Amino acid sequence: MKITINNTQLNYEIVGTGFPVYFFHGMSQDSTSMIENYEPLMTTGIKRIYLDLPGMGDSQDVSLIHNSDDVLKLVIKFIDQITGDQKIAVCGHSYGGYICLGLLDKLGSKIKSSFITCPVIHADKENRDVSSHKNIFQERLETTDPNYQKFLDMNVLINSMAWDNYNKSIIPGAKKYDLAFWNQIKASHNYSFSFEKQLIADLSSNKTDVTILLGKNDQIVGYRDQLALLNPANEIQITVLNDSGHNLFTDKPTDWHDQFEKFSKSIKKI
Repeated sequence: MKITINNTQLNYEIVGTGFPVYFFHGMSQDSTSMIENYEPLMTTGIKRIYLDLPGMGDSQDVSLIHNSDDVLKLVIKFIDQITGDQKIAVCGHSYGGYICLGLLDKLGSKIKSSFITCPVIHADKENRDVSSHKNIFQERLETTDPNYQKFLDMNVLINSMAWDNYNKSIIPGAKKYDLAFWNQIKASHNYSFSFEKQLIADLSSNKTDVTILLGKNDQIVGYRDQLALLNPANEIQITVLNDSGHNLFTDKPTDWHDQFEKFSKSIKKI
């Protein structure tokens, strides 16, 4: 479906009925990555709202987008148009996790729960404390696919299931990614929220239940920067998983599934 927000056209999909949960994908991906991974876990009672962020998927209208603040403002108005004053939950991966953190800061108690995997904390790469990547070969895959090296660069556990998932959930978005647009945003240092330096302090007393999963071998966003979000006064809990990188969906499927199931049960009680 299409919707126009602030003269910018966005693509989104709604599945199911019940408590509204918004899903935000990672950079260079699109809603396919969230749909492919999360839909198999869904039960009744949850309305899933999947959005293609600007310059990704079928949201290719970027003429009025100049920075991540613009993206966040667009997402906030999108939420307002789709669910109005309803309480919501948010779910995000990587850059989508960054958007979730921004929403927690700006929308406060409107968000009743959040489930985030491998979130960006520092948008500019030079400011990130990232980890060392590694590969654990559970299977030797015979392929000449040019995307295989990118798969190895992202995944820790190498097996046929993970490779199939990469092709179904990551490649479709990568083909539609407006690389030139987002490279320009990054080069002009407009990738960070204008309030990024204050974000951790702003969330120090956050009362929304937030679950964050991190990979110890994540060479994209790391795991140490995110630990600064932990504070005795807030409701943020963080789990760091061994032998896992930026793609937790296939590196640690059981842990990710179990944690998401707890999140799903909690929002049905709201």
